[in-house]
Amino acid sequence: MQTSPNGLVCLTFSPGYSAKYTTYSLMDDITEKVVHFELVQVTESSSSVAMESTGLRRALNKIIDENIDVSVLTTDRSPSIRKIMRVEHQHIHHEFDVWHVAKGMIKKLASLSRYKDNRALQPWIKSIGNHLWFTCSSCRGDPDELIKRWKSLLYHICGVHSWIEDGEPQKCMHSELSSEEQRKKKWIDPTSRAFITLENLVLDKGLLKDLRQMALFKHTGKLEVFHSLLLKYCPKRIHFHYTSMLARTQLAVLDHNENVNRHQASTKTGTPRFNVVFPKHSKQWVARKLYESTSQNFRVELVRRVLQRRMDSSIVYKDSSSHLEIQPLPKNIAQQLKPSKEDTVSKHLSRFSK
Repeated sequence: MQTSPNGLVCLTFSPGYSAKYTTYSLMDDITEKVVHFELVQVTESSSSVAMESTGLRRALNKIIDENIDVSVLTTDRSPSIRKIMRVEHQHIHHEFDVWHVAKGMIKKLASLSRYKDNRALQPWIKSIGNHLWFTCSSCRGDPDELIKRWKSLLYHICGVHSWIEDGEPQKCMHSELSSEEQRKKKWIDPTSRAFITLENLVLDKGLLKDLRQMALFKHTGKLEVFHSLLLKYCPKRIHFHYTSMLARTQLAVLDHNENVNRHQASTKTGTPRFNVVFPKHSKQWVARKLYESTSQNFRVELVRRVLQRRMDSSIVYKDSSSHLEIQPLPKNIAQQLKPSKEDTVSKHLSRFSK
């Protein structure tokens, strides 16, 4: 497998702490446009945790029913999603998001490096995360090559840049280090506790198995951008009923799809523009691209279609057949019905109910 086939990227989004709703979105990997989403209310699932599985099943089945060929689906490493893809959609290649795996690896290293015996790992945490990105992006879709490059970390971090593996000579892919660079690096002793801790992480059987589903170098970063935009239409501090959530999510999709391919802004002389920011919990600045202003032409087209439908004499608004069909859902997510006020008052005043 040398090239990355077309596929979909998906991610879930919970717009509030109560987890009443979950939006499951599918994005085309090439055009970076949202092709479908499913809004799931918690009453449709057995629990708030199960909403993610419900959203995936609905969204993927809808795409397949529309005769859209899906060759690759990229998600996080959710156990429920993995089982669905393994059992119900064996014909679709399931990839894992590189960003989520790298984030988890950095988090584990940061936690373990707080111990005295593992402090030698602290200068290498960022480099290990970068190495994971490099191995996934440079393996050309070959899982075996990805595993081999990932394991080379255990040699490089000890200052060994050429070695024999399976009877064949191997070496690091970076340029040759000068004697001064070799001297300044804080190499890790292969007999130290820090190296043993790192070795257990790098050679973890579960991680090595998951890395084989990351050879196509897929990630869900663009969907994170869409979900940031979704907060503009569905802010967390306000509760919306299902119909409102559905309409607002549709507006967010239209907004995203119209502006997803914006070009980088430039000055009058044609110089690309950047913005210098300090990320949260970071002492280093980062230069980020500034993009052109967003277009809101979709709103003009939306209003035009609403007026056109309103002027259509064949549509009778009192006729239920002209209304959109929305599945009936309970407005209250409580498991029990609200008792009457009289019963509640009498129960409170009666000494037999205590």
